[in-house]
Amino acid sequence: MKELKPTCDPNGVYSVKRTCAELGVSHKTLRKYRENGYIKPVNPGNSKRPKYSGQSIIECWHTLAKL
Repeated sequence: MKELKPTCDPNGVYSVKRTCAELGVSHKTLRKYRENGYIKPVNPGNSKRPKYSGQSIIECWHTLAKL
């Protein structure tokens, strides 16, 4: 995970690839974060192509930075 806070727009919606780039993790690690409840997609009904809000990316980073 990156040590610097993500620079994404809190009102934006991001793909898995962009979310991984913002957090500095792989897609497999992002899946583990989702399964453990650290981040939630904005479209939970679509498990094939989840999208994440910028605010949830920032909140996930803050939560994981405290661990």
